[in-house]
Amino acid sequence: MNAYLLATAWAIGGSLPAVAWKILCLHAATAGLLALTRPGDNRLRYALLCAALCACVAVLAADVASAWRALPGPTGQDPAAPAAARWPLWLALAWLIGSLAALVRVLLGIGWLRGQLRRSQAWADPVWQARAADLSRRLGLARGVSLRVAHHLATPVTAGWLKPVVLMPATLVTGMPADLLQALLAHELAHVRRHDYLVNLLQHAAQALLFFHPSVWWLSQRLRIERERIADAMAASVLPSPLTLARALHGLSDAPRPPAAVAPAARDGDLLDRIRRLAAPASVPARRMAAGPILAMTLALTGFIAWPALQAARPGQAPTATEARHILAQLPGVQALIASSGATHVLLQDDASGATLLGRAENDAVPIASLTKLMTAMVVLDTAPDLDRRIVIDEQDAQATAASPSALPVGTATTLDTLLKLALMSSDNRAAHALARSYPGGPTAFQAALQRKTAALHLQHTTLQEPTGLSGANRASAVDIGKIMAAASAYPQIARDTTALAETVATAGASLHYRNTNPLVGAQGWDIRLSKTGASTEAGRCLAMRLHIDDRDLTLVLLNGRTPRA
Repeated sequence: MNAYLLATAWAIGGSLPAVAWKILCLHAATAGLLALTRPGDNRLRYALLCAALCACVAVLAADVASAWRALPGPTGQDPAAPAAARWPLWLALAWLIGSLAALVRVLLGIGWLRGQLRRSQAWADPVWQARAADLSRRLGLARGVSLRVAHHLATPVTAGWLKPVVLMPATLVTGMPADLLQALLAHELAHVRRHDYLVNLLQHAAQALLFFHPSVWWLSQRLRIERERIADAMAASVLPSPLTLARALHGLSDAPRPPAAVAPAARDGDLLDRIRRLAAPASVPARRMAAGPILAMTLALTGFIAWPALQAARPGQAPTATEARHILAQLPGVQALIASSGATHVLLQDDASGATLLGRAENDAVPIASLTKLMTAMVVLDTAPDLDRRIVIDEQDAQATAASPSALPVGTATTLDTLLKLALMSSDNRAAHALARSYPGGPTAFQAALQRKTAALHLQHTTLQEPTGLSGANRASAVDIGKIMAAASAYPQIARDTTALAETVATAGASLHYRNTNPLVGAQGWDIRLSKTGASTEAGRCLAMRLHIDDRDLTLVLLNGRTPRA
């Protein structure tokens, strides 16, 4: 099967459950709004129903387009995937069959109408031509309307848009009193004035697309009812009395409905209700209390908005091997980075679904070097510290980090905010140690908080013994680092500091200039949302990033990177 068609079918089938829910919410909201209108607000109700039906079609188009863009690529479904995993394809097939059946029904109706037009005869009576012209003028209808008589029709019908035609049954032309026949003609001309034939065809197209939803059929039926009420009101306004149209409609009560409803007919809608509204407007029920409709609209709006959140809360389905390969094929930069890193432990994860796109020894615990500082920063920020508090670098910080160089001299006083940035952006070990040393309660309290954070994040393969990452005993798996990155992304300070390009710190002797240790931050073609590097003899080169590529949010973890041998 063509890959493009398969992707489209997948997008349609996968979108239909959400579309069905949203249309149900639109139904509830529309019902609530309709209940708030007055009995005579036919035009307002008609506009609301048209807007609701258009919104239903828009929801279908928007959801399918969104699902299509989110697909991994123009690829076929993995043939090894279980049949249950292919439900979107089966659902799309059922939708296609149903839509085609509904469309055939509409086409048959159009064919029936064209047959009626071919068999009809021109109604050339000059008296009725003059009456039609006068009614058209009074209704504000500038276009000419052709009058024709049909011998196999039981109710007047309006057809055509550019060249409108009113079909009058021969039995009515010869047997109905002239004043009643004129009332029915005024009704049909009102349909022409409002372009109801075109609107009705568009309505049928929407029904064909959304045939599966009862709410769409309800909206469509209400549209026809309000359309007839409006045409009745317009016709009554140009007649001597509304009772004339009421008696004419009563004369159609025994007439059968047309076999196809592709064109507005005088017999449409709730005939008894229409007669009652014309004959006794005071009997129409008054508007109901507003509490119920407002509650319905509130619940509908809540349900409409809640669907994306419910979808986001659902655990993502792991992609098949074929899908994962195609996703990776669209990420050449990421593939090249993984290959050049020489990492022996790799995790590439889709953040939206939580699915692993690529895993290589991702559950093995290995030294993580300065990736530790992400945990250090979270533990410090969890205390809601005063970021402007000044901290002095002392001998404890220098001695604890003597195994690694640091440009921060002993005696430097700077803010906690700056130390966080230096620890995260440029991986300064003295800054990280000073953060832990100045933690409320001291290093012992910091270490206890670090262990609590490890447990809270359910890091099953992680051991952290100090805040800088200098110790080879600080170990974690790529999967645990992915969890740490997800947790760290919830801290705006960490996201900002790890993606900062540079920082300048004033000391007693000079200004110190720091740069981000990840050269990809700020590089063209890389949209990095959170980053941390690490390097040591035991850990090799380590890199963890959350990045956005081609409308996809990814987490990449590379551990134990070694320079490939030539």
